[in-house]
Amino acid sequence: MSSTTQEAAKRTPLYNSHRELAARFGDYYGWEMADSYTDATEEHLRVRGGVGLIDLTFHGAIKVGGKEGAQFLHGLVTNDVKSLERGKGMRAAFLTGHGKVRAFCRILGLGDEYLVINDPQTHEKIFKYVFPFTYAGDFKADDVSDDYRILSVQGPKSLLVMKEICFEPVPPLDEHAWVETIIAGQHVLVARADHAGDTGFDIFVPLAGLKDVWDFILLKGAFHSISPVGLEAFETLRIEAGRPVWGIDIDENNMMLESGLADAVSFSKGCYTGQEAVAMATYRGHVSKKISGLIIEGDTVPARGDKVLKDGKETGHVTSAIKSPSLGKVIALALLKYGSFDPGTTVEVAAEQGISQASVVELPFYRMS
Repeated sequence: MSSTTQEAAKRTPLYNSHRELAARFGDYYGWEMADSYTDATEEHLRVRGGVGLIDLTFHGAIKVGGKEGAQFLHGLVTNDVKSLERGKGMRAAFLTGHGKVRAFCRILGLGDEYLVINDPQTHEKIFKYVFPFTYAGDFKADDVSDDYRILSVQGPKSLLVMKEICFEPVPPLDEHAWVETIIAGQHVLVARADHAGDTGFDIFVPLAGLKDVWDFILLKGAFHSISPVGLEAFETLRIEAGRPVWGIDIDENNMMLESGLADAVSFSKGCYTGQEAVAMATYRGHVSKKISGLIIEGDTVPARGDKVLKDGKETGHVTSAIKSPSLGKVIALALLKYGSFDPGTTVEVAAEQGISQASVVELPFYRMS
């Protein structure tokens, strides 16, 4: 995912700013993004011990509205859109008719409208999926990505930075909740978003004001030693936080409940696409497999797809793995079969370099103090 190429189809709007900071670039889902500025491990630990600024402008946004907007969107995603008040947000997913994961998303309640935040690898697919419903009733769906480009402030000192940069203080926010404020003269939304498993905020900025806000955050946040952090470190942070990513850990071959993202599903809302399959798995009492955490003995970092064994038989495979900068251990997310994903279970990981012992642990690997 993060190997540098010369043929990235799109480029971060902050490309020149990153070049001035001596960034190295990589190809992320067809976007040329800042991979790292110094050493990725150092950047990772700066977030864990302080605060970092991350360019997430490759995410996409769809604004949904119309008199029937809530009803249509409610029927397309796994969570309870109709209960979403202005200033609140939620995690959700789009499913296929068979209950397989089409994409993950976040939804912010804007009052009479909703903002659907998509990952870069699924944004165009989801817009093409949602837009045709606009012909079926009073339902509007517009690609507003350039109005809501994301800069993310992550780490235990992130709230201190927000106090420095926001015209009005950011109140205590639940995960995904948001407020409006002004930063560097730009009207922005600030949403609580703990991507790294610690305190964090996403700032939604219009494209025209993006560089001003980026520069202002680095200037005013210098008092708290903020620094830019690339996507290589962001990837290790999200693995420590136990956050599965669509296309890496989960895809359209997987049922929703296999992702472990129970907060993205309402088990009491009305009918939605894929609900029957989710209900069947729920009533059965367990899923047949699930994303789980592994702590692996030794220093060998397995590759994505390496087999996980229990009693000599295959019981799953690795989806993401790193040498954790925070824990000093090899950790992995793995899709494990029922009977193998209980914490404390002993398994083996069969990497190219050999077989390593591993223990199944409860996610996340990293918990804020």
